[in-house]
Amino acid sequence: MRSSLSCDHCRKAKIKCVNEGTAPCQKCLKLGNSACELSRPQVRSAKKIAARAQRATPELTPRADHVSTVASTPDVTRQDIVRPRPSPSLSRRTVSSWGQEPVDEHLARLPIGVVLKALNIFTAKFPELRILQPSAFVKEYQSGRSRESKVLLATILAITRKQSSICSGEWLHRLRSSDCYASYAWSVLSNLILQPPNVQVVQALLILTLYEWGVREFHKAWMHCGMAIRIMQSLHSSRISPHALDISQNNDMGELAVVVETRTYWACFIMDCTINSGTYNPRMLPMPEMQKLKVPRPPNFFDFAFGSDGASLSQNLTAQHSDPSGNLDLAQSFETIVLGFDIYAQAMAFVFNNGRCAPGMCAPENCPWVPGSLWSNCRNRLEEWRRSQHHRLHYPRHSVAVHMTLGHGESFIYLNMLYYLSTIMLHREYFPFLPTAESTPRGPIDPPLLEAEAPPGWWEDSAKELYGAAEQITCLLQEASECGIPLMTPFSGFCAFTACFLNLYVFRFPKMNLDRSPRAEQLMNWGLEYLEEFQNAWELAGGWIKTIQNSSLLYKSATEDSGRFRGRSRADFETLHQSIHEYRIVDRSDLHLQQIRRADRNSSRENETDDRAGREQAQLPMGLNPTGNPAFLDPFPNWWSMLQEVEFAEISSMMN
Repeated sequence: MRSSLSCDHCRKAKIKCVNEGTAPCQKCLKLGNSACELSRPQVRSAKKIAARAQRATPELTPRADHVSTVASTPDVTRQDIVRPRPSPSLSRRTVSSWGQEPVDEHLARLPIGVVLKALNIFTAKFPELRILQPSAFVKEYQSGRSRESKVLLATILAITRKQSSICSGEWLHRLRSSDCYASYAWSVLSNLILQPPNVQVVQALLILTLYEWGVREFHKAWMHCGMAIRIMQSLHSSRISPHALDISQNNDMGELAVVVETRTYWACFIMDCTINSGTYNPRMLPMPEMQKLKVPRPPNFFDFAFGSDGASLSQNLTAQHSDPSGNLDLAQSFETIVLGFDIYAQAMAFVFNNGRCAPGMCAPENCPWVPGSLWSNCRNRLEEWRRSQHHRLHYPRHSVAVHMTLGHGESFIYLNMLYYLSTIMLHREYFPFLPTAESTPRGPIDPPLLEAEAPPGWWEDSAKELYGAAEQITCLLQEASECGIPLMTPFSGFCAFTACFLNLYVFRFPKMNLDRSPRAEQLMNWGLEYLEEFQNAWELAGGWIKTIQNSSLLYKSATEDSGRFRGRSRADFETLHQSIHEYRIVDRSDLHLQQIRRADRNSSRENETDDRAGREQAQLPMGLNPTGNPAFLDPFPNWWSMLQEVEFAEISSMMN
């Protein structure tokens, strides 16, 4: 019997009850069943009740003496985690199928207290989209409740509803499902995007972009982001043009309106970095374009809250404004995040342009340790950005708990995740995808090889930075959960996935960091726990979990039998190697497993053929050569059939 929340209708129909922790579930939403109530199943066995109660309140931090915490998760829950969820588009066939009140009226009647709570959660949990000025938003919403303000509220509620697994409160029961709000938002936005440019429409499109990315509607997200950018460009052009482009448009703006538009433009820049970095789509808003358009610097914390006198907004954001003295603090956190995402996008572009495999990148002048090389220039930008921040913003020098008490823990986490994720992307490119158990850091081992020797100790230092960055990301997210400010955003999920993969890698190949990662297994399990919880909020986690699962199978097999994949390189696992870099993750499990199977079979065939040929050669008369190879018998017929049936719950047992 399932132990998860379910309604009576789904329980009687013996189907999975898809819900977000509160009624109604998706099935009842479609059917218009207003009596939907979620509950846990009642069982007679006191033993089962006690076990379920124990499972319902897991420890937040795994004990040091029992790090394989995923193994203690109930089997039913584990199987649910990897089971694909239905596409959100399936539940968007009607805007107001739940209840009798249309969504438009529902939004208009929401108490201002509920609106402010949702606004507070959104602003805190999504530092990359801190574009909603509370005073301006509430004033606009209360005065006229225009279509623009209601559609913006709908997108806020859609994305806030996705945080219900980490947020609580009776006010959440007043809200409808995320899909309901998202469907309403798009139905209204489809008309508003063709109207004169409006900053609230841009903001709604940006929030909808983030939502669609999290629910794996990647094409829609890409389109929404592009629309937001074009509308914002049109709005900005009308502000800076010496002559009015539209005489019907009012260009008189107050102080708050100026800072809101400026920050919204930079939010377009951030979303462009995240959506298009790590894909093969060119960015629409590179930094030189923002400078050419004379977009002012992002307003700091105080200017955004109270308005600006205009002096700071008269400056463009350039490299010179990245204070080398290390005085940038959290008052400038949004500006610092903007610069960080620009560097992150540069690092991701390097990786997705084939990294060291790109033409000429292995030449002596392009090796990573050479000053002026593409890698070196990006790394220098990253370190300069880090030095521009006040030392109080550096983790682990200062803890999440300290910044949590100051009210800006999420911004602190984002700044550090950006630094460590960019570090990983730069260094990982030069490490072998499939080393041996005895391999130590020495650079690429498969073609194309670097055409120059690294300085003494360079690879050892690179390994320390690479695996240290993975450790810091995992600890950041773990501390955030312990402090009561868990982050569940698509970007934080990608950071957790990237770190989890590297912790798995160094757990299986500890000499790749010279045995300097004794906590690798514990960190790996923390990462897996995070991704389990993350999937309760966002469907995006499914592909990442499968990639970790398949990587675990490969690495465990390779370390248990050193000859199993001898001579194989990342070219033999091209799809799996691609998947470990993808923010836009696609479930390619079948291809992953096919490539693992092919590489394993070929290794087995070659080893068996060599041994058999040697035995037959010894039995043949002198001078007589064999004329053919005997038929190959697969030595692992059962291993492969079992591999295809592996569930996420079994990862932990495989890793031990």
